[in-house]
Amino acid sequence: MRACVGAAVPARAPVRRSTHRQTRRGSSAVVRAASAERDGCALDRAPRASVRRSEAPPGDAGLRLSRRLSLFGGLAGVASAASLAEALPATAGEVLDQLQALLSDAEAAIEADPENEQLVGQRTFFENQLERVQLNASFVDRLRPRVQKGELPYLQRMVFAVRDELWEDEIYFWKNAMGCRVTRETRDEANGATVTGVVLAFGQESLSADDGGKGGVELRKKSSIKDVDTRRDDSGVNSSSASLAYVSLSVPYGVRVSRIYESGGELVYGFGYFDVRSPSGYAVRARVAARRDPMELVALNVPDVNRSVNFFQDAFGMTASKPLDQNGYAPKSPPGSKLMSFGEVKETLCILLQPSQAVEDVEQARKMGEAFVGVSFAVGGGDENFTNVERRVASALQKAGRDAPCVLSVESYEAWETEVAKGARALPFKYNEPPPA
Repeated sequence: MRACVGAAVPARAPVRRSTHRQTRRGSSAVVRAASAERDGCALDRAPRASVRRSEAPPGDAGLRLSRRLSLFGGLAGVASAASLAEALPATAGEVLDQLQALLSDAEAAIEADPENEQLVGQRTFFENQLERVQLNASFVDRLRPRVQKGELPYLQRMVFAVRDELWEDEIYFWKNAMGCRVTRETRDEANGATVTGVVLAFGQESLSADDGGKGGVELRKKSSIKDVDTRRDDSGVNSSSASLAYVSLSVPYGVRVSRIYESGGELVYGFGYFDVRSPSGYAVRARVAARRDPMELVALNVPDVNRSVNFFQDAFGMTASKPLDQNGYAPKSPPGSKLMSFGEVKETLCILLQPSQAVEDVEQARKMGEAFVGVSFAVGGGDENFTNVERRVASALQKAGRDAPCVLSVESYEAWETEVAKGARALPFKYNEPPPA
């Protein structure tokens, strides 16, 4: 199985930038902030892979924003409009169409009032958003057919089991402090009605959306996961040899420190990067930087890096490379660490494998990250390829035993896309409400 992304596709039309003169005397329309990192987690005594097979392909989401949404509502309104656009389900081309329409309206308004600095700032904002989304659309246009054909799996999200009393705090943390948005609810498979969790991302999950292909964080209510405590032995101690180190983000607009504390989390360090603890205690490390998908990687402490590399290579065809360690302020990855990906380390969600020998207090690390359950892959190529991946995963798990890096969920690409579209259409508006002032 090849493990890099890069199939050629027809080029999209270039973004049309305004030829109108741009007067800059006021503030920019783009608002920035700052973000989070570090240690902790535990895994499972007998790692297993759960699987979900194909369902019907997703339908058209069919939701559109008004062309004049917040055009005259000020710069804060523009940012809110862009956030809402990313949160809503969309089909291929829809987000670009929305942004192009908003840009056209801004240009028309400037023609009527050319000295209005706020309108000029809005136009600049929409131009930048158009360019960003078009680059993202080109990426997902390359990635989607390869995943659909089964040429490579897609590492889609991380999963955390959150104590019920902390579940809303965790949503608040990821949504209002880190800057994610809730993309869908997850429900009990038995009755289809009981909400068991939510998925959050920095944009849309679907590979069919212009602004899609964003890795997710799934927060499951611990009470809904019957086997979540199989990670513990009879004494109640986590017996896995692997643990979560941290989740790494490259956030575009930064984090809101006050919201971290409001959620029940903690800011441990905040110079050059942010080292944060979620309400459940696991570490999130973030830097303020532009990246196609701000969900950068999940770092795991493993007893044998080479064995863990072989696990991901055998099961999914992932490739190993040196850690990027792009932030000069954050701690470097321990010697011997490996970054696992499908070839696009600067574009997609990755897995960083770190030698657990470098952890000073292994038990403390496990305790801090005990909410971590694992990662989820989507696999295309039809039932035959899905079965082949199932077999490879089962074989890799059996070979690794307790040293398997994390618990896995494997689902068909078609079923995943269907669930993403369905969940986005049914998402209650309460998740889009702003936090209290």
